Amino acid sequence: MTSPRQDRAAQIQDSFELARLGREVRGRVPVARFARLVADLPEQQAGAEVAWAVSGETDSVGRAWLRVAAQADLVVRCERCMQPFVLAVQAGNTLQMMRSEAALEAAEEVDETDEEGYTERIVGSPRLDLLALVEDELILALPYVPKHEACPALPEALADSGAGQSRPSPFAVLGKLKKD
Repeated sequence: MTSPRQDRAAQIQDSFELARLGREVRGRVPVARFARLVADLPEQQAGAEVAWAVSGETDSVGRAWLRVAAQADLVVRCERCMQPFVLAVQAGNTLQMMRSEAALEAAEEVDETDEEGYTERIVGSPRLDLLALVEDELILALPYVPKHEACPALPEALADSGAGQSRPSPFAVLGKLKKD
C-alpha cells in the first residue's frame, strides 16, 4: 500500500512532461476522497473505489493531449422511485492542453467558427492535480436524472394512481365529437 505522501506525489504531475514523455499514471482511490462528487449523493458503499488513469501524448504537430479515464460504482438516487441504487459510471475524455489562458481563449474563438467540431481544452500546469481532473470528469459523466432501468418499487402515491385502471384516451373524446 502506498503512503499518503507517495499517493499525493502521484496525484500532482507536470502535465506537459506527462504528454512529452507519453506516460500514464493510474490508481485506485476511495470514492469518499472525491468530496465534490459525493456531496449530493446518498451514502456510498463501504470500500467503494474509483479506478482511474491519465495518460499524456503529443501529436505530429506538437500539440499536447491528456486522456482521462475513470470508472466507479456510485450510489445515486432514482428520480422515479426515489430509492438509492448503484450505478456504474464510466468517464472518459481527451483534452488538449494549452500553455496559457490567452492561448485557450484564442483557441476557443477559433472553435466557434470551426466546422469540424469542438475540442475540449484545459490550461496545462507543472503541478496539475490529476485527481481533481478525474473528479471533474466523473461529475460530468453522472446522468442529470438517474433512474433504474425498471424501478423495483414505486412510492404508493405513484403505484396507486392509475394502477389497474384504464383511463380513456383524451383523443377518444375527440373521436366521438368527430362522429357526431
